Amino acid sequence: MWWLGDISCFSFYANKIITTGEGGMVLTNSDDYAEKARSLRNLCFQKNKRFYHEELGYNFRLTNIQAAIGVAQLERISELVDKKRWIGHTYNEKLKDINGLTLPVEREWAKNVYWMYSIVLDKDIEIDAEEFAKRMHELGVGTRPFFLGMHEQPVFREMGLFKDEHYPVAERIAKQGLYLPSGLTLSESDIDFVVSAVKKAL
Repeated sequence: MWWLGDISCFSFYANKIITTGEGGMVLTNSDDYAEKARSLRNLCFQKNKRFYHEELGYNFRLTNIQAAIGVAQLERISELVDKKRWIGHTYNEKLKDINGLTLPVEREWAKNVYWMYSIVLDKDIEIDAEEFAKRMHELGVGTRPFFLGMHEQPVFREMGLFKDEHYPVAERIAKQGLYLPSGLTLSESDIDFVVSAVKKAL
């Protein structure tokens, strides 16, 4: 049987290919883990004493409406992935000759679904992603920064975690990377507008 580790999780946040607005999904092939996850997501109610709690639980229940939205999109997953891949390939074609950018890649063994379309500014570019994003905003294009590495998160540093740890690749792409608009409603003219703004911002 194929699975992704003992426990794997998926996000259904609004910008994901399959979205329910918020929430997500946990997969496991362990009956014990599955039962524990069901309990935690439902306030740890006891089977025979509903309002009696021996553990702290959470209200992480997915509503029927959210589930229906997700199932309807799952039925169209091939169409949605095809559109995302078209967006990614169109960006790649229109941005490939612009110096100073590292674009997403595909390999024979790895198919990119372009959930988000990312670019990384080369280190010889004189601006970082934050300044680039400001310029793009002034040109009418919204962007989103890359995630900051766990080791650079203030909350974890306050807890004494990751002391004196450095991860140069994560640090560089967090500083130099951002996401361009990648929503499913993008048209080729929208992409042309974004590409034009990228050239001006650089």
